[in-house]
Amino acid sequence: MTTSLRIAIAGAGRFGTLHARAWREAGAEIAAVVDADGARARGLAETYGTAQHGTDLGQVLADTPVDAVVVASDEASHSRLTDEAIAHGCHVFVEKPFSLDSAAAARSIRTAEAAGLQLIAGHISRFAQPYAYLREALDSGRLGDLWSVRLRRDFTRSWLADFGHRVHPAWESCIHDIDLAIFLTGERPASVYALQVRDAGSGFPASMSALLRFDSGRTATIESAWSVPDRGPQSLAGALALDGTIAGEAEVIGSTGTVKQRLVSDGLVEWNERGVFAPDLSLWPERNGRIGGALREEVEHAIAVFSGLVPNERMPHREALWSVATAEAMIRSLDSGQPEDVLTA
Repeated sequence: MTTSLRIAIAGAGRFGTLHARAWREAGAEIAAVVDADGARARGLAETYGTAQHGTDLGQVLADTPVDAVVVASDEASHSRLTDEAIAHGCHVFVEKPFSLDSAAAARSIRTAEAAGLQLIAGHISRFAQPYAYLREALDSGRLGDLWSVRLRRDFTRSWLADFGHRVHPAWESCIHDIDLAIFLTGERPASVYALQVRDAGSGFPASMSALLRFDSGRTATIESAWSVPDRGPQSLAGALALDGTIAGEAEVIGSTGTVKQRLVSDGLVEWNERGVFAPDLSLWPERNGRIGGALREEVEHAIAVFSGLVPNERMPHREALWSVATAEAMIRSLDSGQPEDVLTA
């Protein structure tokens, strides 16, 4: 894809760096970089040959015209940076979670829509081929009427300590499967009932289970735990390789059939002196020096939407809001021990 789209990267950490490369390879121009750490912003800006960088997004946008902002900063700053970008007339791509506050998310969406701007939440799983296959199997009618969805995602134990102090695990991990439940059903969850087991050492939820109910009568179950030993197989590979394991399953159950998918598979396994690798090649595989997979497809879709070439149908604003509101209801249910309605402004 070729494009004249000029973007600013807000957040120059691991994922900001990954996004900068993916957007540049897809044809966008990296026009500016912003990060709370000025040296980190400058370093990423220099990588892409731009002199525009700083620690304040509003100030950088005032000096540097761009078409879109890619928000890949810490979760708590997503809404603020999104609103600053909208105020400067920019489309916005926001890494998940779209926001930590559904009321703020709704305001951002209303403001963007009134200005003719597009917002895209970075729910990358929608663009991964295994989940796209599940959706296609449902849409084709091969599975009959959808009855329920089962989603499970377990992580390396030490990862909880890495982000548990920063953001609730529901926003870090369960948000993926909340969005997949919405993606596969096409519905807003009506209520959530969630339970947890807390880690005695940290106080963070170490295991979470949730039942989502939809007005159609369908259900979705979401389970997440930080129980995989540190010696589990490394599963994240490609342009961003992280030590550790994500072991998950997704299953859709219909009246005439089911489809089940596993993240960690023995279909491709590498053993070497550093350990065991069971790489997931769907997210951001690197081949011939370029990023491919779901991230490439997600970025190309965003560029096409921002350039006015296609409508924003793969990650509609309303569904981004539903995911935020559902995560809020999940956290309320974990605290109350009771079912909680999903509330959207």
